[in-house]
Parts: sequence; structure tokens; C-alpha cells
Amino acid sequence: MPKRILIILGLIGICFLFSCKKTASPTPEPTPKYEFRQDGTLEIISPEGITKATFAIEIAEKEEELMRGLKYRETMAENQAMLFIFEFPDIYDFWMQDTYLPLDILFIASDGTINYIYEKAIPFSENRITPSSLHKYVLEVNAGTVKKFNIKTGDKIKWKRQS
Repeated sequence: MPKRILIILGLIGICFLFSCKKTASPTPEPTPKYEFRQDGTLEIISPEGITKATFAIEIAEKEEELMRGLKYRETMAENQAMLFIFEFPDIYDFWMQDTYLPLDILFIASDGTINYIYEKAIPFSENRITPSSLHKYVLEVNAGTVKKFNIKTGDKIKWKRQS
């Protein structure tokens, strides 16, 4: 009888040891990394016809691209920008959730005229940036670009896709 009790207690002990196995903590999903993809070029031109700045642009026009924008990007060269192209003119809100870079954001009407500029958008901010005018395009550039190139409302953009 004591031998049987020892065997049963031993089996219970073994079961207990295996049931208390430490579980691994879940691994956080890695943050996606996106590289700049040059889709075209864009110039900003004064009302007098003087080119103020030229950028290599990545174009965002598919729904997924429009939603992602520059999220998760850690760097962007001074001569690079992202051009958002919407299906039709409207007032589209922007925000900086999961965006590491401080940005200047230019809102642009269907005819290419810059009609609203928001400077130095704060990384990771969830505050909405809402322009007061309809726009079909939005251009995101590094913060300080607007000041550096003296970009103003009334300036126009001229862009083309890379062939």
C-alpha cells in the first residue's frame, strides 16, 4: 500500500511540474519599415513663374497608401516628399499618429494652387489638421521646408509621374 501511495504522489508531482511550465510572453509585432519609392517629381512655382523648390515624390493614391502616408518612416531626404492624390476635392483631415517625422503639410486645390499650409506638425500627435478649403492634393515635406523655400498660399505645384 505505501508503495502505491508513493507512485500516485510521484505521478501527481510530475503532472504538477509540467502544468506549471512557464509560458513565453507574446512577441510584439515588428513595426513595418517602408523605404522611399520615387514615383515622380514635383515643382513649387510662385505666381510669377519662379521655381521655388523641386522634390522627388512618392505618390499615395490607393486607399491603403492614403491611410498610411509617412507613418513609420524614420527619415526622409530634404529633396523628398509625399504627394497624396484624392479621387475628388473635399476637406480631408490629416494627423500624425505613428509618424516619426515633423512635417510641413501643404493642401492643394484641383488646379494646383496651394490654399492652406500647416507648418511643423508634431510627430505622434493625434490632433486633427483640418484646412478650411477644398483640396484634391496634399504634399508632405520635412518640417522647415516651407520657411526655407518661402512657400506660400497662392504658389502652385506642377508634377509628373516617372515613366
